[in-house]
Amino acid sequence: MDSSHSKFPAGSVGVALLLLRLADGFGLASEGIHLFTPAAMTAETTGAVLLGVALVTTAIMLLLGLRTMLAGGGAAVFTAGSAAYIAQQRNLPGGDADAWYLLLTLVLVLSSALALTGPGGYSLDARLSGWRKITLPSGKSHGPDLWETFS
Repeated sequence: MDSSHSKFPAGSVGVALLLLRLADGFGLASEGIHLFTPAAMTAETTGAVLLGVALVTTAIMLLLGLRTMLAGGGAAVFTAGSAAYIAQQRNLPGGDADAWYLLLTLVLVLSSALALTGPGGYSLDARLSGWRKITLPSGKSHGPDLWETFS
C-alpha cells in the first residue's frame, strides 16, 4: 500500500465515499426487501429469505461503514445471486424486470467499487481503527523552543 494515501480519506473524497455507501446500501436494502414480498415468494422461499437477509445485512454494514471491504465484496456476490434468482423465477412483468436488472447492475458496480476503495473517513471502520485527524498549529507555538534551549 502506498503510504502517501490515507486508507480513510476525509474531505470531498470522504463525502463521495459516504454517498456511494448510502446509494449502495439503500439499493441493497431494496433488493432484500423485494425478496420478502409475497410476489417474489415461490416454493423456494427459504433460499429467497436467506438471500434477502444477506442483502439487508450487507446493506446495514455498508450504511454504517462497518467492515466495508468485506461487506462490499459480499454484497456483490449476493447481488449476482439475486439476479440469478430473479432470472430463474421470471415472475416480473417486462418493464419491472428491466428496472430490477438495472438496479442490480448498479448495485453490483457500486458494491465492487466500495470493496476495492474502502469506506472513507466518515465511517465506523475509520473510528474503530483509531484513525484521528491531526491538526498542526500554524505559527509559533507557545511552548519552549528547542533551538533556544540548547544554544
